[in-house]
Amino acid sequence: MIVTTLEGYAVKALIYIARKESKMATIKEISTDNKISFPYILRICSSLRKQGVLKSTKGRKGGYTLERDPKTISLYEIINAVGRTSIEIKCDFGMRTNLFCYQKTCISLDAWEYVLEQTNELYRKIKLSDLIERSNYENSANTGC
Repeated sequence: MIVTTLEGYAVKALIYIARKESKMATIKEISTDNKISFPYILRICSSLRKQGVLKSTKGRKGGYTLERDPKTISLYEIINAVGRTSIEIKCDFGMRTNLFCYQKTCISLDAWEYVLEQTNELYRKIKLSDLIERSNYENSANTGC
């Protein structure tokens, strides 16, 4: 499994919002304080809002806040909210016929489906609150890491 920039920034934005005193952050704040491009973080937060992880408030004092308690938001939900899956198998579990790996004859199909199930189960157990507890927020505020 590879954690892409997309998932990494989604987790970073959620930790940032959750750790803020006001619990509300603008896209500009998230972008500037975390050194993430404005359009990229806007797209991520929009996806998280559409999937019920974030809520937005419009207006001068608006911004993004967590929709729910961090103890109820799983890593699995975050990854899926930004349009990814927990693991990506390049042969698409035997679905891509141009790779000469067919579902009926793919020797590893069932094994990879098992890995996917186990990974998803683990990611459902890991909550945003767990990630917040393990974040190094104070030291990362000025470095963008």
